Amino acid sequence: MTPAKPPKPAITLKDHGIEQMSKNERIKLESKGLFFVSDGKGDVHTFGDEVRLLTSGEKPTISGEAKELSKFFGIYKQQGRTQRGAKTQEFFFMIRLKNPAGGDFSPEQWAAIDSASDDFADGTLRITSRQSIQYHYVYGPKLAPMVRHLNRHYRRDGTLSACGDVNRNVMASPIDDLDPTHQPRGRELAFEIAEELAPKSSAYFQIWLSDEEGHKLAPVNSDEPLYGNLYLPRKFKIGIAHPLDNSIDMLSQDIGLLPVMNHGATDGSLWDLYTGGGMGMSHNNPNTAPLLGLYLGRIRRDQVVDACKAIATLQKENGDRRDRKQARWKYTLRRLGVDAVKAELRDRFEIEIEDAQPQTVPPMELHLGYHAAVGGGAYYGVSVESGRVKANLRQAVRAAIERYNVSVRLTAQQDLILRGDFPEGAIEAILDENGVARPETLSIVRKNAMACPAKPTCGLAMTDAENILPQYLDAIEQAGLGDLDAVIRMTGCPNNCARPPTAEIGIYGYGKNDHVVLVGGSRSCERVAETLYSRIPGEKMIPVLVGLFGAVRKHNAQGLPVGDFLHQTDAAQLRSWIGIEDGPDTA
Repeated sequence: MTPAKPPKPAITLKDHGIEQMSKNERIKLESKGLFFVSDGKGDVHTFGDEVRLLTSGEKPTISGEAKELSKFFGIYKQQGRTQRGAKTQEFFFMIRLKNPAGGDFSPEQWAAIDSASDDFADGTLRITSRQSIQYHYVYGPKLAPMVRHLNRHYRRDGTLSACGDVNRNVMASPIDDLDPTHQPRGRELAFEIAEELAPKSSAYFQIWLSDEEGHKLAPVNSDEPLYGNLYLPRKFKIGIAHPLDNSIDMLSQDIGLLPVMNHGATDGSLWDLYTGGGMGMSHNNPNTAPLLGLYLGRIRRDQVVDACKAIATLQKENGDRRDRKQARWKYTLRRLGVDAVKAELRDRFEIEIEDAQPQTVPPMELHLGYHAAVGGGAYYGVSVESGRVKANLRQAVRAAIERYNVSVRLTAQQDLILRGDFPEGAIEAILDENGVARPETLSIVRKNAMACPAKPTCGLAMTDAENILPQYLDAIEQAGLGDLDAVIRMTGCPNNCARPPTAEIGIYGYGKNDHVVLVGGSRSCERVAETLYSRIPGEKMIPVLVGLFGAVRKHNAQGLPVGDFLHQTDAAQLRSWIGIEDGPDTA
């Protein structure tokens, strides 16, 4: 095997000019705070011009340069694809909400985002693996009206920074303020961080928002005091765990935070700080890999927001701006060195990092079914297959809102939680009335599973994920193996948005119909799974998964957690038990 060539020296903001950076950096610079679109050859116009042509139907979509800027506004340009993956001439958009900590949608907010799926999109809501909501198949003339609708009826910056080279949606455990044992106030932190690390340019408001008379709702301002005129080199992600729950997959984040326990409880006054995680990689590029966050130490609550801003600043200054595959903070951190980063955080930014032994990372929890909530009332977790909220579940949530005035919260497992003052059995009755499966009627493997949207909407996807995973789960259940407590996560490409590398069983796409199969992640998401099959064709995926589950059932005599058993078992032995060797052309 040829050893990997080291990546080229990084081109950073501190040491280099724009002429040495990637095209994306030029687009950001010439946008002057996201206002303008430039092709680099003299054609400069406002982003608002593209929106007007799109809304009028004069253009079917936006330009490639505008596409890069639209991500900062929570919008992805997308293109239709045939079943074999070829692009068509059908253009549409995906819109993602900004929703820190999974939100707590009031009945009025939920009604607005729910109705938007019919009025502007495809009639479904898609809960993401980062506790947000996506809309799919939003066509050009409906894009601007939809953004205005969400900003008027959901929140004023409803989609701002849900995507782009900035801090994305800040995650937090959905039970942060619902669990009676611990009160770390992590949701409060998530909202503070989201506000402090949001872009400050008024371009979003100037382009998309106006009052009923058409007057703009913000003064013109292109300043970005934190990000500067080039923003970050790549996306940036922050997650806040709970002492009992790591469903947000803390170590997969650029910054992960865990409240420190003291005599079995926590008030959130001290936090363990991790940094440098990220699950994405590129096929056939050994210089890319899913990496877990590294422990820096312990910080006080009053310095958490400042620490997040400081780490984002270090990434802005030192991240690679030539090679976007090397531009994530996980690579920057390792290039600079953990000790050097800690020293700069302490000396330059005055973050008082205490050297300490990290606490035990808690497991991922699902939070399904009925639970009493702290302070009275209750919450009920509803399992949502791959996060796709379809008509019957939408109707059930509306019924719960009308009867019990519930609020809605989203989880990192793509499920939803209804919170309010209702008796046990009330939500179950509503689910039954609307043909929605109660959590206790679903197999364990189905409740644990999640997938990204993948084909046909995501332009990066190589294979199906959401559209094919249910068939795999059906086969596992039909083989009598659905009661095995294993976590499966699947994505259509190695960007790994649904975090398969930390799952007990992970799957991601390779080529048009092949998949990589990983095994051995942990329930606490603090171990990266190893490759079981480096490339297996789609038609063999069901035999592989059924065989794998059968092997666990037969050979895990000690009753180890599935991820631990798979981690401790040699891959060749597992493949022998399954009866299928590695490679796309093997029998």
